[in-house]
Amino acid sequence: MFLRAGRDGILSAQYSRAEPRAREIGRVKTRKVWVGSVLLVCLLFSGCNRREPPTGGAAEVGRPAPAFELPDLEGNLVSLEEFRGKIVLVDFWASWCGPCRMTMPMLERLGREYADSMVLLALNLQETPEVVAEYVRSQSIRTRVLLDEEGSVGMAYGTESIPMHFLIDRDGILRQVHAGYYSGMEADLRNEIEALRRQ
Repeated sequence: MFLRAGRDGILSAQYSRAEPRAREIGRVKTRKVWVGSVLLVCLLFSGCNRREPPTGGAAEVGRPAPAFELPDLEGNLVSLEEFRGKIVLVDFWASWCGPCRMTMPMLERLGREYADSMVLLALNLQETPEVVAEYVRSQSIRTRVLLDEEGSVGMAYGTESIPMHFLIDRDGILRQVHAGYYSGMEADLRNEIEALRRQ
């Protein structure tokens, strides 16, 4: 925009021909940034779709949690049954999943806080041991990580997206299920763990 004096001496604002185009480009860029931000927020606060959707049943709240036995990163077989008598929080995750990356530090805090009465098992879905080991090392993850390379345990639990968290009581009964990530999740999980500790 520039000011121009007319024949009568009155100043008027004039726009150059290039300015409307520049304004339109600015609006398009702003729209792209806004749409991109909305998509990012939706991704971060929901969950990631699994690479292969489940074809099995789904675990049901109030029923026994599906039994499993999987190897950890050292090759030791770990079963859900060996933790009977403790609360178990099962976390299905993958290294490529953004919301999974966001939940892991929160879950590790809860695991440390309730180490006397709760076990946290992080079940990696369908990634190779090498990929998982490198990610765990690079992120300094201390949680016990199990490998569900075939995705069979994920199918038994009906994980359609990740992260997905299953809270199991001392008797092996599934009590709570959380899918995705949201800002109040840590407080919700803490309240649910406390309730199970009082039982």
